[in-house]
Amino acid sequence: MKGIKKWVFGFCLVGVLASFIFLPALPVVNEELADNAVAKRERLQNELQQMRAEMRANGWDFKIGPNPAMQYSIEQLCNFKPELKPLDSCAYEPGDNAMVAATLPTSFIGTYTPIKNQASCGSCWAFSTIAGLEAAIKLRTGATYDLSEQHLVSCNPWDWGCNGGFFAFDMIVPSKGYYPGAMPETCFPYTALDSTCAYCASPTWYPVASWAYVGTSNTVPSVDAIKTAIYTYGSVSVGYYVDRYFQAYTGGVFTSCKKKVNSINHAVILCGWDDAKGAWLLKNSWGTGWGEAGFMWIKYGCNGVGYGACYCIY
Repeated sequence: MKGIKKWVFGFCLVGVLASFIFLPALPVVNEELADNAVAKRERLQNELQQMRAEMRANGWDFKIGPNPAMQYSIEQLCNFKPELKPLDSCAYEPGDNAMVAATLPTSFIGTYTPIKNQASCGSCWAFSTIAGLEAAIKLRTGATYDLSEQHLVSCNPWDWGCNGGFFAFDMIVPSKGYYPGAMPETCFPYTALDSTCAYCASPTWYPVASWAYVGTSNTVPSVDAIKTAIYTYGSVSVGYYVDRYFQAYTGGVFTSCKKKVNSINHAVILCGWDDAKGAWLLKNSWGTGWGEAGFMWIKYGCNGVGYGACYCIY
């Protein structure tokens, strides 16, 4: 018994000594983390001040500020890659201006479903695709469904993922032979990672009957052609060029437009317009803490907005 007591005492003594050695290091680690957080906030505030100075010089009156999307790099958020368009796509290309309504209202809000958050995975292409299908379902049935973006990210046949992709409607057109449609979010919840393809048994499928471009796959259709598509089909999936100003946007009509856009890097949906503002209503996938509760008003034609505009039918 004495031997056991000595062993227990010795063990406890070692534990106490270890606590004196290692515990003082914990506040140091916490202080370093706090210092890093403060330094990041200061860098962001300095960057925003410089951006606001340029905005005043250019007469841009939209608002920018800290928001959750600013914690990520543009490369993490924006990985829409037009060069990955499948060559055997079943999408129809009617040609620019082929579909223009005779009369259109001066403002219109189409169909859309709640804002989602893609986080640090460059899966905007999947969110734009699913947002388009959810809107098409709501337009036809009146019901709001939450469908799985992770299914598109993890199970697509072209090796797309967080590193990028294109509109994935072909994947969920049954006649293409990949999948019978999209599946509910509850069947394959979003992980913001290139997770292994694995989903619930016997999912309910929500198929895309067909999909088409408003103009062509690599152009920006006319404003009236995009309006007509939104008016007819509820919303359109589009590509766009994102920069730091877009990322920092918190409100107003976005007018930071480059004269020439060399690349398209992000996918969203357009779900309305207002001629008095001269702007589209854009639904993003960066959560409700970005923009105007997840939405943006963006000037017609700004930074290639509307690139590859397309719609789907449920």
